[in-house]
Amino acid sequence: MAPRCVHGFPTEHCSQCRICPHGLATSRCGRCNNAVAQRAAAKRTPPAQPAEEHRGFEIFFVPQERSWYFRKDADAPLSRESYRSAFQARLAINAALDQAAEPAHAGAKKN
Repeated sequence: MAPRCVHGFPTEHCSQCRICPHGLATSRCGRCNNAVAQRAAAKRTPPAQPAEEHRGFEIFFVPQERSWYFRKDADAPLSRESYRSAFQARLAINAALDQAAEPAHAGAKKN
């Protein structure tokens, strides 16, 4: 049986406890945690995500920008803001629609 680390995994499978070729924990080795390798990984374009519909708006992912946008229909312009996730785009749509509905009640006279 393989020895287990403090996290409960076999040591060679744990990203925090695995020993690198330099004799250090991989998470602590400066040569294995090279910033250049991390930047190269960050530059990779993520895979395409399926578009979704929410309250009459299309939410879609632009892989080159790593951002989610929404629009009313295919001919409409993109939203001015971009979002990190489809969830945040749905929240923005809800906020915009709810905010547009509020001014109808704002003119009500208070007694």
